[in-house]
Amino acid sequence: MSNSAINILITAGGTSEPIDNVRRIANTGTGRLGSLIADEFSANSSVDRIFYVCARDSVRPASEKVTCVEIQSVNDLEAAVTKIAGCCPIHAIIHSMAVSDFRVRAVSTVGDLADFLQRGASPDRPLPDEIERGMDEGDLRAGAGKLSSQMRSPLILLEPTQKVIPLLRGLAKDAVIVGFKLLNQVSEEDLLDTAHRLLVKNGCDFVLANDSAQIEGDRHHGYLLDADKNVRTFETKQEIARGIVQTVLSEVAKK
Repeated sequence: MSNSAINILITAGGTSEPIDNVRRIANTGTGRLGSLIADEFSANSSVDRIFYVCARDSVRPASEKVTCVEIQSVNDLEAAVTKIAGCCPIHAIIHSMAVSDFRVRAVSTVGDLADFLQRGASPDRPLPDEIERGMDEGDLRAGAGKLSSQMRSPLILLEPTQKVIPLLRGLAKDAVIVGFKLLNQVSEEDLLDTAHRLLVKNGCDFVLANDSAQIEGDRHHGYLLDADKNVRTFETKQEIARGIVQTVLSEVAKK
């Protein structure tokens, strides 16, 4: 690309989904790695602006180049990245956020669901469908700001959230996109194969693959994988941040 200033979009930390007005189901992402990546980008003179989309309690970079956009839910995340991509050219997206796979569909209790199945369930419909219908019709969140702490044997019905990573290529068709894939206690081969499938499916340029069993404190074993399955290996969060920034800026310069 030309010598024009580079804009970076980073997602970091974890999303959370409401149960009621005061309770949430949250991911454990801290945003520490995303913050280190933002710090590395900030130190490069070619980078002009960094949009840092994060949760309220995420670790945040301090650079004046960084604009923090606070979100909570997956819907908030989708709205934030869509707005940012529409306001200015985005040259690279680092999607390191731990995004919730599920959100709350309904809240009931064992007793209420049992009553529904005994009195109102249709014998002509499959039992799983009737359980879902009972949960939906008896959703205790309707009209309640805060669910009672006296509920006996509460039940929470979850449903899948919208995947955000497939949207990124459409939002910034020329951007260098880095996705992240975290698994737990798998072989290196399985981890890299899964990461490559994620890359191909979602139009990423790179994926940072890591195994939670290999993350502890400053130790963070990670693999940066490209479309041809070339791999760079790192041992710490700082190495990962530096490696991602070097790789991304090199790719941006080629465009």
